[in-house]
Amino acid sequence: MREGMQKIVSDEETIVAISTPPGRSGIGIIRISGKNSRTAVDRFFKPHGNLSDLRPRVAVVGTWNDASGEQIDEVVMTWFSAPRSYTGEDVVEISAHGNPLILRRILETTRLVGARLAIAGEFTLRAVTNGKLDLVQAEGIREFVEAQTEQQARIALRQLNGSLSKQIRPIKNNLIDVIAQLEAGIDFADDDVDVPNNDSLIARIRQAQGRLENLRGTFDYGRMLSNGLRVAILGKPNVGKSSLFNCLLRSNRAIVSGIPGTTRDVITETINLDGMPVNLADTAGMRDTSDEVEGLGVNRTLETMSEADVALIVLDGSQGFDEQDRRALQQATQRPHILVINKSDLPTKIELQTVVNGAKRVCVSAQTGEGIKELQGVLRTFLLSRPADVADDLVLTSARQHEAVTSACNALRDAEKALAAEIPHEMALLDLYRALGALDELTGEVLTDDILERIFSTFCVGK
Repeated sequence: MREGMQKIVSDEETIVAISTPPGRSGIGIIRISGKNSRTAVDRFFKPHGNLSDLRPRVAVVGTWNDASGEQIDEVVMTWFSAPRSYTGEDVVEISAHGNPLILRRILETTRLVGARLAIAGEFTLRAVTNGKLDLVQAEGIREFVEAQTEQQARIALRQLNGSLSKQIRPIKNNLIDVIAQLEAGIDFADDDVDVPNNDSLIARIRQAQGRLENLRGTFDYGRMLSNGLRVAILGKPNVGKSSLFNCLLRSNRAIVSGIPGTTRDVITETINLDGMPVNLADTAGMRDTSDEVEGLGVNRTLETMSEADVALIVLDGSQGFDEQDRRALQQATQRPHILVINKSDLPTKIELQTVVNGAKRVCVSAQTGEGIKELQGVLRTFLLSRPADVADDLVLTSARQHEAVTSACNALRDAEKALAAEIPHEMALLDLYRALGALDELTGEVLTDDILERIFSTFCVGK
């Protein structure tokens, strides 16, 4: 059992959970994993055919009865014997009618043979424990279940299939080889063991570091693909930010009023743009104000802007460019941004030549929808742009993955410096082991309780 997991996962416990979402449905599934799984089948399941039909990985129709022998439901039962199962343990999946009352009755029968209710993500945790999945693949499962667009599901599926793990494996093997050579040189220093010179070792370390640095550089893009493009709609009061927000949503989500300062908090919604999630944030107008509540809204606007991937700076095309517009534009210069000239259905008074900052400009009318498709096209271009040589199946999609790769890069940089400075190899080994440990944490060979909590607490029960 992998380090850190034995404290949480016990081979002696059998777990059970309803694996389908709450509510009524045509079919509901109950999953059991552990040594008492087959005991539950032998006691409560009665096949319509012969007992010889109860073979691993074969679906069998029969009845599930309670402790007194009364039928609860007609079900389809599939038994997966260890280790050829999702968790690597004996697993039973019961497909019954999706009535919550029936499912709970079946679940309660399993408690009579010692099964306990599973916690969130415990089935997948056991799969990782038993070597059926690594930690990156487990995160891919969670992202696949939570995916809201086709692109998110595609990326998560590739992670689940081990694309990232396969890229990490040769890097780790290279580091292990370097470590082995240095260790041999230290342990057998009196036996004239040949150790590559420092320049050769540095070259190999740089090769590993370069591949990890390239991988680390994919995080912003991978996070965007996984979580969605964060778009903040900014500008002074009454330029039509909420109208633009509603227009992009195709719904009257935000209150629209001619009174400046109507929006006093950040309103967020997600839209699907060609299979990619875009998280829109309508914000309070940016201006100096003595109103305490509106001031809080302006502060939240600044916070939202700092976290956004791109900002839409909305200007009122029917009015002149003033000092408030200039301040809003200055606030956004630290982030990628697009100038949205709103109210194109009205006579134009703004002099665009006075707005000089090189940003992309789009003229729209949130009232009539004119220019909205062009704006969506600009967002689509931003969203689909990617670093060179980055494939969808080779990106970091979580902060945990990014932290692990960053730690490995820093450790390799320190090892390279130590070798370049002719520091004894024992010191360089410490840095190399630190890099290897970070990669082990990435894939799950070595885990700590806090990492397990961060990952599996976000899973649904029954997965």
